[in-house]
Amino acid sequence: MIKLLLRVRRILITPCLIVMLLSGTLAESRQTFANLTQTAKSDASINGLTGKERVEAFEKIWRTINEKYYDAKFNGVDWNAVRERYRPRVEAAQSDEEFYSLMRRMTGELRDAHTRFLSPRQRQQRKRLQATSAGVIISEVEGTPVILSVGTDSDAARAGVLPGMVVRTVDDKPIAERIKEVRDEIVASSSERAMRLLIYSRLLAGEPDTTVMLGLVRADGTPLDVTLTRRIASAAPKVTARLLPSGYAYIKFNRFHDPVANEIKEALVKFKDAPGLILDLRNNGGGDGEEALRIAGFFFNEKVSFGRILTRTGKPPSALFGLIKFPKEFQAGRKGGQLYRAPVVILVNEASGSASELFASALQEQSRASVVGTQSCGCVLGVLEHREVKGGGEFTVSEIAFLTSKGRRLEGDGVTPNETVALTLADVRSGRDAALARAEGSLRNRAEATPRSAAAQ
Repeated sequence: MIKLLLRVRRILITPCLIVMLLSGTLAESRQTFANLTQTAKSDASINGLTGKERVEAFEKIWRTINEKYYDAKFNGVDWNAVRERYRPRVEAAQSDEEFYSLMRRMTGELRDAHTRFLSPRQRQQRKRLQATSAGVIISEVEGTPVILSVGTDSDAARAGVLPGMVVRTVDDKPIAERIKEVRDEIVASSSERAMRLLIYSRLLAGEPDTTVMLGLVRADGTPLDVTLTRRIASAAPKVTARLLPSGYAYIKFNRFHDPVANEIKEALVKFKDAPGLILDLRNNGGGDGEEALRIAGFFFNEKVSFGRILTRTGKPPSALFGLIKFPKEFQAGRKGGQLYRAPVVILVNEASGSASELFASALQEQSRASVVGTQSCGCVLGVLEHREVKGGGEFTVSEIAFLTSKGRRLEGDGVTPNETVALTLADVRSGRDAALARAEGSLRNRAEATPRSAAAQ
């Protein structure tokens, strides 16, 4: 099933192919499309392209999307007109950097977070599970650009930067102006939430070992100007598992990627007697579909529907020149495979994407878990392979769409929580995790209600 279908680990992964790993409740493992934060400045030193080669690469990208894209209507975009607009600009491009920027913009026209172009440098970082970080994550909270988290061992922490500080300028440029520049470059994505993630991840884009200047405002209104150095950071999968003071088990992981399923299996065996479990998928951008199905299976004692596939032709996708046929419906669970039986709450936010969204939706629709947090990314399409172009860059094409077990399409919409808990500036500044507190409250309420229900029967 999906073991073959999505053996390719990128099939259920959001634009955040690489994650930034920082410590702290709000910062840990936040997926912010970090592999896209690299500029193309140094790509020319990898494999420079001639003007003819740029045109050939452009034609390959456009043609592949034209033939393979899952939606014959191209998400409402006139794809032929896109070719007519971009080809003259590609022919006039004076550098690889300019060409790579054009390809990112062209793929962005489809308003699809999974169909995208990566420069050679970005491709290298994706394959190495690396990211470039300035030690802080910026996001929009209550309509204001703020520091969402700060790495514990970073220039930012040593300079006194704290979560909740308002971002006023980036490299002496007003933040609103910088946001507009980035938005214009991205064009569009799967949802407005995906757009925000892309925009704020690219605000600090730059090469490793270069600096970025931030103009900040403290909670008391006083200014703070800092210069931060961008550094290479590991983006390997990470699992955090512990018992909370309340007695409930808590498991957080940043992506569905081997060996996460094995680590979660060990944690579930260890915490099998906990009265409730909180699975934290906030900032989990997706990953390996097979890994997601394995983990989901730990919560069921029989096979359950995880969803089904839609393709452009209406036929199941295939590989190896049609020798391998993939099923249109995939399932999770098996008799005797359930490791945890107590109530489950899943935490999501706008950076929960792709496989995370399918996972949360499946457990929600099967009434195996409730969901707490904010609307997820709405970035749920499937990529079968990374396609290389001359010079070392690559692109991906969404060839598969997904429906949940109840026939709902998550692309563009995302998972709607059973209980919505929005992030506030006050919570960021105080370090309070309101969503986690609500999840614990939900588990307590369920435990208190169960005896009353039983007594009434």
